[in-house]
Amino acid sequence: MRSSEFLYTDLDQLPAVQPPDWGNLIPRFEYFIKSPLCHPIKIMEGADLVAIGTSIMHADTVWLACIVVHPNHRKKGLGNEITVDLIANIDRTKFKTIYLDATEFGFPVYKKLGFELEAVYSHMHNNGNVVIHADSEHITDFDPKYLQQIFDVDRQVSGEDRSGVLSDFIRSAKLYVVDFKVEGFYIPGWGDAPIIAISEQAGAALIRRRAHDEKTAVLPSDNLFAIAVLNELNFFDYRTSRRMYLGEKREWSRTGIYNRISGQLG
Repeated sequence: MRSSEFLYTDLDQLPAVQPPDWGNLIPRFEYFIKSPLCHPIKIMEGADLVAIGTSIMHADTVWLACIVVHPNHRKKGLGNEITVDLIANIDRTKFKTIYLDATEFGFPVYKKLGFELEAVYSHMHNNGNVVIHADSEHITDFDPKYLQQIFDVDRQVSGEDRSGVLSDFIRSAKLYVVDFKVEGFYIPGWGDAPIIAISEQAGAALIRRRAHDEKTAVLPSDNLFAIAVLNELNFFDYRTSRRMYLGEKREWSRTGIYNRISGQLG
């Protein structure tokens, strides 16, 4: 194992590794370094940062995230090497399932390591020219009294207890509440701006609210209702990625994810 801990002093080298369509990696790795739930690592060649990645721990599941190899150092097996090291640092007796979202480049690497395909994500883009009506009497700002309900909704959809990481970002959430019952939530500005919902009414309303802020969407291709709503708003596919797992297979709701949190959290 030649990987080592990713440090604050490594942040300056991230732009050289940065994939052009991933968004800024620096704030993500600042969070990974600070969070006790994350374990970011790196591979160096001399003084150069050539590969990065992190694990993100929930109650008994782990997501692997931001596995990137410097464009000048591809086809050296570094993607495989850093993934193997991330897995080696996980207590498999406690964390029964490991997830990741695979790009076209990463998919064959993860398949060889034993990851199995679980779902396909549709990546969509807004082509504009549609007036979006987003008003709903049921959408409200975050209120701490609903915190446990939010965690319950997320657990019902994801099949995971993600309350630790959610707690760090939930206060900016928009909630869909009917008769004091949370049916869904949307978190602007975090990751891919997730929408998790347990009713189609909540999901559709929050999609419309989110479409005021975001021009892209990422969600399971199986969520046909949500994709139809997005199509009405002039969102259309431009690529796909693959959700994969290693270890224990879990039940989760593809139709409850109206926009994923990110490739690093599902």
